[in-house]
Amino acid sequence: MKKLICLLSCIFIVGACNDKKSLQEYFVEKEDSAQFISASLPTGTLFQNLDSLSAEQNNSLKKIEKINLLALSKNKDSVLLQKERRDLKLILSQPDYEPLISFSSGNREAKLLYVGTENEINELIFFGFDSELGLLLLRMRGNDVNASDIYQISQSAQSLNINALPQDFGNIFENLEK
Repeated sequence: MKKLICLLSCIFIVGACNDKKSLQEYFVEKEDSAQFISASLPTGTLFQNLDSLSAEQNNSLKKIEKINLLALSKNKDSVLLQKERRDLKLILSQPDYEPLISFSSGNREAKLLYVGTENEINELIFFGFDSELGLLLLRMRGNDVNASDIYQISQSAQSLNINALPQDFGNIFENLEK
């Protein structure tokens, strides 16, 4: 009996020592860094004119609870930029993150991934890298989101109210170029 308890304890300890960082841990670690531009926004802040959308788009957007953004400019530190790119690629290569779309061309790459199943997407993640601008990480979290909702959300993207972003966040593309 003592051997069984000892064995189970060892298995528990080894399992608890998982050194793979999650995307959530990455966001928490970087959100207060002066090197990164970050924002966590409820969708109500971005999509204030839901009345102008179709019923399907409106219902899909309401399923998204929060959007987290992280950006790092190339001009901050190119060595740091490459390190963060490698760290994110390592995190996003874990089995929890299922790829939807992947694009690579020269010094640019983009990935769209999700966590969950095709019928119940818990997180939708966009990772973009451009050697001239920097990197951008976007995570949308929601409940009961499916592939049809992703399509509806993409169709409603033109209704994004950029002016509703927090003032210190500003225009992300202008900030990346500085």
